[in-house]
Amino acid sequence: MSTYSRDPGDSSWAPIAIILTVVVVALLLGYFFWYAPSQTVSANPTHITVNAPSNPSPPSTVVVPTPGPSGPAGAPGPSGPAGAPGAPGAPGAPGPSGSSGSSGSSDSSGSSSPSGGSTGGGGQ
Repeated sequence: MSTYSRDPGDSSWAPIAIILTVVVVALLLGYFFWYAPSQTVSANPTHITVNAPSNPSPPSTVVVPTPGPSGPAGAPGPSGPAGAPGAPGAPGAPGPSGSSGSSGSSDSSGSSSPSGGSTGGGGQ
């Protein structure tokens, strides 16, 4: 059986702290020597001169197209489906009154015979 003992002065975090310190210093040096100088303002500013034209050019002509004559009429299309039936119309005017007919004779049974002499049938 083996036993491990640690000395109070022995620390395992010291190498990690040293490596992290070197990495941070390298990043800071990289920022100040590589990135920061590209963001500085140059000592000789660039002057930009804009020369306006002395005479303004005449306005350009805009051509607006006008519609031409209309072409021939096309072929008629197919007829559409039949619509719904409409509402019933208003009642018509009364017709002319008929001529007065001859009065028929009545027999004893109370029924009247048609004026054509026909006794059979029963329908009109």
